[in-house]
Amino acid sequence: MKKKNYTPLIGSLYTNFIFQGMAAIILSQNLHALMDNWQASVQQVTLVISGIGLGRVLILYFAGYFSDKFGRKKTVQLGIISYLIFFIGILISQNYLQGLFFALFAGFSNAFLDTSTYPTLMEAYPNEKDNSSLSVLNKAFISLGQFILPLLTRFMLNHGIYYGLVFIGCALGLFLNLLYVSKLKFPERATIDRTEPRIIEENETANSKRQPLFKVEGLALLVFSFTCVSTFNIFILWVPSFAESLNLMNHSNSLVLVSAYSIGSFASVFLTAFIVKRGAAPTLLLVWCTLISLLLLIGMTLFPSVPMFLIGSIGIGVFAAGGIWQLGLAVLLELFSKEKGRITSYYSIATSVSVMIIPYITGQLEKINVSMIFGLNIFLTAIGVLAAVVIRYRYKKVTSEKASELNEDRVNLKGVID
Repeated sequence: MKKKNYTPLIGSLYTNFIFQGMAAIILSQNLHALMDNWQASVQQVTLVISGIGLGRVLILYFAGYFSDKFGRKKTVQLGIISYLIFFIGILISQNYLQGLFFALFAGFSNAFLDTSTYPTLMEAYPNEKDNSSLSVLNKAFISLGQFILPLLTRFMLNHGIYYGLVFIGCALGLFLNLLYVSKLKFPERATIDRTEPRIIEENETANSKRQPLFKVEGLALLVFSFTCVSTFNIFILWVPSFAESLNLMNHSNSLVLVSAYSIGSFASVFLTAFIVKRGAAPTLLLVWCTLISLLLLIGMTLFPSVPMFLIGSIGIGVFAAGGIWQLGLAVLLELFSKEKGRITSYYSIATSVSVMIIPYITGQLEKINVSMIFGLNIFLTAIGVLAAVVIRYRYKKVTSEKASELNEDRVNLKGVID
């Protein structure tokens, strides 16, 4: 039987993530233009940015249900339509409250695309050993979008071009992709065999003391999810303003720092996948990457200069946004392998809460001093380091106990055979 070719479909799905990367930063990149257009304050525009996270929180559970119930294709189409509403809606909004309403649709789209794209990738290539690399590539295309947008915004600022053309361009690109993906065939949805017998049920009670505890390592991983996303979201939202406040760069040049961050993030996706394949412990990577991110943030705050900001921007992209969030999720699912969907939703909700509240909090801090925003980022990243250390310690403890138990069982079995 000839194997189906899903390359066009995968390409179309990845295209959506380019625009998702742009949607995540397009409001902050056009902060001053939106303030003028809406006659709004910085705090009111950052409230609109928070609406993206709120929309994701509100729709996340329904999006997963809809994807399983009505199919991946319809869910992808809903995600694209939601982004169309967001891009056009922001452009026609007359005030920040209308902008907040349309920002919700970006959150809706984020949830719809996540809950349909990742399952589609797994269902299209169920027997591929490296199908997880296809999922990691989503991050690369998000980074690509976040690399392109600041360059476009800077070009338009320098040439006095209407900022709304970027929104129109994104909407047009998504519309064309909607027409294209609507003609493509999606793989059949995977079904779960719920009649499969449980083999090790008798051992569960005896081994319960050696099982991971959600209130310890599970909670630590949820904290990590929150702080990891907060680290790079605060960075990409506010690093241009921070550089401007220190008189290091003008507004148009400061936007390039986000592109530098995106270069690091894009490259790190492949680097992280390569290192993990070579046998590096994911939990050890969580510790080191978070620690290096913390040191970079401290260095940028204590020794501000253009070279330091460029190095820091690339470094934060490499170490904070290059795939360690996905590694954290992989560790969580390894430790808590039952009910993967529910566990994943907890991890994603922690992320969504960050996207929802962090822009608002940082917007309030901006009233006092932009440097306080980076102080908050240092504080949250330090908490992330502590969470990563707990994860590393508990993971080693749980897995070593399981390995020890397995060796004991082998000795006992050998004794019975002898």
